[in-house]
Amino acid sequence: MEKRIVHIDLNAFYVQAECLKDPSLAGKPLAVGYDGRRGVVSTASYEARKFGVNSGMPISKAKELCPNLLIINCHFSLYREFSNRFFGYLRKRFPILEQASIDECYIDMTKETAGEDLAVFLFDLQLSLYKTTKLKCSIGCGANRFLAKMASDMKKPMGLTILTRDNIVERLWPLAIGKMYGIGKKTAPRLESLGILTIGDLAKTKDEGVRRLLGSQFDYYQGEANGWGDDVVDTSAFDPKSCSAERTFQEDVTGYEEVKDMIRSCCEDVSHELKKYSKIARIVSVKLRDEGFSTRSRQKALASPSNEASDLFFAAMSIFDAFYRGESLRLVGVTAEKVSDVEESDKEDGK
Repeated sequence: MEKRIVHIDLNAFYVQAECLKDPSLAGKPLAVGYDGRRGVVSTASYEARKFGVNSGMPISKAKELCPNLLIINCHFSLYREFSNRFFGYLRKRFPILEQASIDECYIDMTKETAGEDLAVFLFDLQLSLYKTTKLKCSIGCGANRFLAKMASDMKKPMGLTILTRDNIVERLWPLAIGKMYGIGKKTAPRLESLGILTIGDLAKTKDEGVRRLLGSQFDYYQGEANGWGDDVVDTSAFDPKSCSAERTFQEDVTGYEEVKDMIRSCCEDVSHELKKYSKIARIVSVKLRDEGFSTRSRQKALASPSNEASDLFFAAMSIFDAFYRGESLRLVGVTAEKVSDVEESDKEDGK
């Protein structure tokens, strides 16, 4: 029996969380993100998406497309709370689970669904998850991670799709090549210029030009297009190798104190993430993006590994003071790097 890998993706997660916090927002065109000329949409409700509003779009553009759009600032502590509910529910039922991000995961359900009507089992799971957590999700299932991921993207919200090697010709192959997971926005047009317009075109092509374009990844992507791929779900705990936070200013900023406050806010967020996963960092880096979109960064080793916001902030400000030239800034960011477990650091220190 081939594996049954399931991908579960929470629909417009940040919007869902905001609506659960404030039910009066439900059913309205809504975008989560920082308002202002420099703001960017993080997540849009499905009502807003009907107007063309999408993630990554400047808030100003989103308002042009949807004049009645409501903008809600991000509340990351709220999203973490609902994310914990989501994963807490799933981990009680399924031992082979891999967290992919704050709102999605892969689960190997081969054992749990043996002898079951797969569609009925997944539908019941979708409903019970909603009843327990109040969170809506789309579920995709396939013999490997790629098929599961592609399936979950096919129907939203509350979609349920099962892809098999027997039905990919009619269900997967007609999709535009730009919709193939792993094919980036820059690569898709180049493939289209070579006549690869759909996933099916990639699955069948023998064109040497396409092989040269994709290089060493050609066999990998063609294999996935034909329904093959990695079917291993990594059950090890989500283990961040770095933690970062950044802020985009509503207007270009040159005021030292305003930038300083934003750096402090970033350090607090990074500290929270490090502590959440019992991590400490050895290096702090600061990123600055000016009004012309030029981005530069510098890093510095901490005096000793830490996850305290005060330590991160002291290092970040020493970096900022050393290389800030007084230019107008549109974004600042802080990243904690060379992250390790607290216990490992204690062992190294002989504690």
